[in-house]
Amino acid sequence: MSSLWSVRVEQISPDSVTLRIRAVHPDAGDVPESRAFALRVLSDLDPRAERLTREEGDGAYQDEEIIGRVARRAIAEVVVTERQTFASAGRRIGEDLRARGLDPADRRAWSAAYDDAWQALWQDSSRAPSALVTIRLADRSWLAGLNVGGSWDSPAYG
Repeated sequence: MSSLWSVRVEQISPDSVTLRIRAVHPDAGDVPESRAFALRVLSDLDPRAERLTREEGDGAYQDEEIIGRVARRAIAEVVVTERQTFASAGRRIGEDLRARGLDPADRRAWSAAYDDAWQALWQDSSRAPSALVTIRLADRSWLAGLNVGGSWDSPAYG
């Protein structure tokens, strides 16, 4: 699987972890607020991936029923803040193009400039869709091995 997200541990408390999650691929969509997504993101680290497979069997990561059951058991709450969505990124591009004097009525010039700006967005991770995700865990064992500043890429989906 290819990566959709870049994940960085921002904060850890006795029963929660706060992650900065950024889209690294246009197929990512906006950061989901689901327990299933949170569990998949946490499961992308070894030995968690091995744990999920060992406890639930091969293919558990892709099995919606298994992920849902484990997520309900392991995760008490997911709170998403500081959300920067695809729509807001698109609006900012439009505002920038207008500020440069481009007119959306000139479809050809607008489309070319928009496409260039959209491609440039993916070269600057600070502009990509992102969110701060706080995961409060019912099963604190999912915190084991996490360190502030730790990062990884994830193919997780919502």
